[in-house]
Amino acid sequence: MEADVLPSIAAPTTRIHLRVACLCGVVLFLEGYDIAAAGYAIPALVDAWKVPPATFTRVLTSGNVGMLLGSVCAGWLGDRLGRKPVLLGCIVVFGVFSLLSALVGSPSHLEALRFFTGLGLGGGLPTAVALASDFAPGTSQARVLILMIVGVPIGFSLGGFLASYLVYFYGWPAIFVAGGMLPLVVALLLSLWLPERAMSRSARHHFSPALLFQDQLAPSTLLLWTINALNLLGIYFILQWTPAILHSTGVSSSRAILGTTMYGLGTIASPFVVAHMVDRFGVEPTLASGLTFGACCVLAIGLFYPGFWIIAVLLCGVGIGGGCQAGIVSLSALAYPSPIRSTGAGWALGAGRLGTISGPLLAGFLLALGFTAPELYVLAAIPAFSTALLMAILGQMRRKP
Repeated sequence: MEADVLPSIAAPTTRIHLRVACLCGVVLFLEGYDIAAAGYAIPALVDAWKVPPATFTRVLTSGNVGMLLGSVCAGWLGDRLGRKPVLLGCIVVFGVFSLLSALVGSPSHLEALRFFTGLGLGGGLPTAVALASDFAPGTSQARVLILMIVGVPIGFSLGGFLASYLVYFYGWPAIFVAGGMLPLVVALLLSLWLPERAMSRSARHHFSPALLFQDQLAPSTLLLWTINALNLLGIYFILQWTPAILHSTGVSSSRAILGTTMYGLGTIASPFVVAHMVDRFGVEPTLASGLTFGACCVLAIGLFYPGFWIIAVLLCGVGIGGGCQAGIVSLSALAYPSPIRSTGAGWALGAGRLGTISGPLLAGFLLALGFTAPELYVLAAIPAFSTALLMAILGQMRRKP
C-alpha cells in the first residue's frame, strides 16, 4: 500500500532524524506559546478595552474549536498530500492570523481570528509528530517523539515570561506580533532544511479515514480517542481553574498562581521521566503508571486537602500525570502504519480537543453549583483514573498477536 522513498540527503540517518526532531520540536515550542497567547493577553485587554474577563470565554473557546477542526483536517491532508507541505501550511496559518490578532479592536474580532489561528495550531501537532516518527529510529521512536513533544509545555511556560516582558514594554499587541513573526521565520527555514519521506501516488489516491477502523485497528482507535478526550478534560479542568479554586479557599492570588506553576513544572518534567523508561518497560505500561500516579495525587488533594505547600507538591505530581499526554500523542501516531499516521494522530487529538473544551466548562459549571475545592479535586480524579485504566487495557490489547 505504501512506498516510502528516502530523501536524497547525504547526511547519515541519525543526523537526519535528529534534525527532523529538533525542527519539529521548535515548531511545537512555538505552538505552545501561541496556544497560550490569548490567555497571556487577556489581563491587558481587560484594562485596554474596559470589559469583564468573562467576555473572553468565547475567545478561548473559539480557539479550541479551531484546534479540533485543524487536528482532524490537517491529519487527513498530511496523509493525502504529504506531511511537510501540510505542516508548513499550518505554521503559516497560525503565524499570519496571530499577526492579524495584534490589530483587533474588539473581543468579537479576536474571537474570529483565534478560530483561524486554532486551525493552524491544531493541525501542526499531529502533522509534526507523524513526520518525525517517519524518521525516528525504530528502536526508540516513542522516546524521540515524547522528548520532541515536550516543546509544547515548555513553550507554554517560557512563553509566559516572554509575554510578561512584551506586555510591560510594548503592550498587548506585541504578544501576537511575536507569536506571528517567529513561526513565519521558522516556516521559511523548514522549507529549506526539513526532509520528508515521499508516499506513492497510489497510496495517496486510495487513502480513506475509514482505514482507521480496518485491519483490527477499530478497538485501538476508539480507546485512543477516549484516552485523549479524558486526559485533556482532566488537564484543562485543573490547569485553567486551579488558581480560582485555591483562591476560593483563602489562598492569596500569588500563591494560587504558584500552585498552578507547580503543576506546569510537573508537566514539563514528566516527558523526560517517561522517555527514559519507555524503552525498558514499554510505552503503555509506563504511561499507565504515570497516569495512575497523577490520579493518586489529585485524589489525595481532594480527600485530605492539606496545607498549601503540600498541595503545591501534590499539584506537581498531578502535573507529572498530565504530562503523560506527550506519550499519549506519540502513541496516537505510532499505533498506526505510516500511510495513515497523520490521520490517526490528528483524529485522536481531535477527540482530545473535546476534552479541552468541556473540561473548563464542566469545572465552571460545578463551581457555579457550589461544589467545594476538595469535592472538585475528587471529581477530577475520576477522568484521571479512567485514563490510566484505559491505557492499561490498550497495552494488553496491543501486546496480543
